Amino acid sequence: MKIYDLTRGKYPKVYSSLDDLYYAENTKQMAHYSSGFQSLFANNKNDIGALLNNIPVLLVESSMSCEYVSVPGCQCLVQVPEDNHATIVDTEDFDINKWVASKESDIPEKDDPRERTSRGFSITDLLGVYIYKGNHDIMPRRIFIWLDKIMACAERNTKVKAYINDNACALFELVLYHELGHALMDVELYGVHPSPKFSYAKDAPYRFYEEAFANGVALSILMGDKHAVASQKPLILQQQSFIENFVKSQGWGYSDGWELYMRLVDNIDQWMGIKVLFNFDIVLLLKAMWKHKPFIETVFEGVGHDGWIAVKDRCDKWSIIELPSQNAVAGFKKYDRFWSFDGNGLCMIRVDQEHGYLYGYVNEQGVEQIPVEYDHLYSFENGITIAKKDGWYGAIDLNNKIVIPFNLPYDDVRGFRNGRAAVKNSAGKWGVIDTNGKEIVPCTNDSIVS
Repeated sequence: MKIYDLTRGKYPKVYSSLDDLYYAENTKQMAHYSSGFQSLFANNKNDIGALLNNIPVLLVESSMSCEYVSVPGCQCLVQVPEDNHATIVDTEDFDINKWVASKESDIPEKDDPRERTSRGFSITDLLGVYIYKGNHDIMPRRIFIWLDKIMACAERNTKVKAYINDNACALFELVLYHELGHALMDVELYGVHPSPKFSYAKDAPYRFYEEAFANGVALSILMGDKHAVASQKPLILQQQSFIENFVKSQGWGYSDGWELYMRLVDNIDQWMGIKVLFNFDIVLLLKAMWKHKPFIETVFEGVGHDGWIAVKDRCDKWSIIELPSQNAVAGFKKYDRFWSFDGNGLCMIRVDQEHGYLYGYVNEQGVEQIPVEYDHLYSFENGITIAKKDGWYGAIDLNNKIVIPFNLPYDDVRGFRNGRAAVKNSAGKWGVIDTNGKEIVPCTNDSIVS
């Protein structure tokens, strides 16, 4: 990792002197959190761990704010940002319904209702910051960490002086991996552009989820497996306690990173996808998540077809869209579940009924090749599949033509495998039929092994 101490060694005990291999392994571990997003959204399959590891980390102090400083070996000057951050927030407690109203999709940008709401400024002290300036910069992505503030925080919150340096080192790494967590969620790092209607500065849910996920990632790297005993975690027991107390004492979103860490930071790829797919349907999905307090539910899924994904709308209905245009391909606001496309170019779909489900298949043109009218369907084998309709089993081919009439006298029929299907009669005994529906193994068995 490229770490530049621009304080000229004034705080040698704050940051770790571990070798590059340590950081490279950790950034590689971080990269797996975004693997789902990268596989579906990114055209260029970059080594995200290596990209994270190559982001310059500039160690500074408060007295250097707004100054231009030289970076050793880079032959360039870099401006140190201010060590506090002013954010626009509602003066009252955040109102999710007001935020939803501000996101009405058809309101012109010049008539943005956010500009008509009561606002106040919140000044936040920064221990670190991730900055992205644009590809034209010599250093487009960079991380700044304020060592004096980290040291002061450790001194202020450590009761036993002998632990101050250890706690400062732990806090340094928390800040480092927190900012790398922001870099991990920077979708432009993957060559993907986020929706312009989603703003870190103006949208409270964005700040909440982004900070929570960044901290969840940092804690997962820094604290290790939450199920491991204390002696097996990267930090010593005193540092673990210090970091836990520090995180839980922080503000909105940031402190929720602890819960995310305890939940193994799942669904970070969903959050990244939301940043790209953001629309009014997602606004309403976020509203529901906000009120029920899961961090992020599943909003999109892969369907086994390059450039296509299934996305959920405000009514929990799914449709397939193509990327990057996001044009609807199939099932707009219609289906309750998609599976993956098979070797026949078909994707199983489901519609939920008041009592049970109905299944069908769409093809790669987004057309229902098998209508959604079956109580159950299996995968096709050699162009045919077992199906259940109106309580009766039969079989159909790829064009929805009946191969075996829907009058098989069985309580259960499993899918074809090697031209054979297991069947169960009303007495609970199992047998086997062939692709013509002929019983080739009598129903006299307690079980059938496929």
